[in-house]
Order: sequence, then structure tokens, then C-alpha cells
Amino acid sequence: MTIILALVLILVVLIIIDLYRKSLRVKQKEVLKEIEQKGSEELINQVKSSSGDAHIEDVQREYPLLRDGFLLFYFEAIEPIEVKNLATFLKYYGIKYTDENIFQKVNYNDVIFSILADNDSQEFEGSREGSVDGIIAVMNYKKLSSMEYDVKTCYELMVDVLEALNKSFYGTLMNEHKVRLTKKDKQNYLDIML
Repeated sequence: MTIILALVLILVVLIIIDLYRKSLRVKQKEVLKEIEQKGSEELINQVKSSSGDAHIEDVQREYPLLRDGFLLFYFEAIEPIEVKNLATFLKYYGIKYTDENIFQKVNYNDVIFSILADNDSQEFEGSREGSVDGIIAVMNYKKLSSMEYDVKTCYELMVDVLEALNKSFYGTLMNEHKVRLTKKDKQNYLDIML
């Protein structure tokens, strides 16, 4: 009889523990539903508000290197570019390989813009050797402006070369954030430089 009483007592304790756990689970579910509902409401409010769009546009308009005087573009090719072919292509535009293992557009000993390898050393192995996956094009437009060059013309020349490079070597032109270059980016660059 005491064994039956002990078993009943254990059974009652287990039932009470089970009911307590169920009530905790129900409370946790309610709390999670409230959090989910508040989160979705906040998300909907953010999407509806135009300030979120303005913030995204402001971030995209920020070009820290450009504000410091450097115009920077990246080009990533689909397939590795043979430096020999790149040198031949750039020679057509008057861009020559230099002693610093980079390509430069030079006018009367003034550097208009430089083309660097997109690797750790930012140098090419040679004008006829190796291959690269991408390049970096850099122009110091503040320096050009101080030397009384027409910055807009220099910028347009660099963009023309890069667009021709893009068509010849099949890849993606990108801004200094390594995001695909858009017409809006090009216009923003021009507006900031002038």
C-alpha cells in the first residue's frame, strides 16, 4: 500500500512538473510572437519611410578617395588578362609601361592616369609576361587641376579607355567601393571633380 501511495505521489509530482513546463512554453511562444510582430512592424515602417532610401543613396554618393583628390576605378575580368595583350591594347591609347611596373598615360612628363595590377603588390610582372585578373585605374585629378589640365577631358579619356577595355576583355567596371559602375556614379564623379 505504501508503494502504491509513493507511486501516486511521484505521478502527481511529474504531472505538476509537466504542466509547469507547458505553461512556460506557452509564455515563451507568446513572447516570441510579440517580438516577431514588433520586428515586422518596425521593418514595414522602415520600408515605408523615405529616410531609409535617402541613407542608402547618401552612402552610395560617398567617395572618400575622390574627395581626397584620387579618382579610382576597378576592372575585374571574367578570365585572366594576358599582360602582353593588355600592353598591346593600352599602347593603342598611348599608355606605356613604366619602370615602376605599371602602365601610365603621360603628357609632357605629366602623369595623367596610371593603370596598376589588382594584386597585393599593385605591379605587373613585366610588359610581356604573366596575367592579371583585374586592374586598378587611378587619377590624381587635384594634381592635374593644379597643373592647369582640363580635368573633365582627362576623366573622359580615362573612362573611354576603361570602357574599351571592358568591351575587349569582358569584365566589370567598378567604382572605388568595388560596386558595379553606373551612369549615376560617372556623373557623381564628374560633379565632385568640377
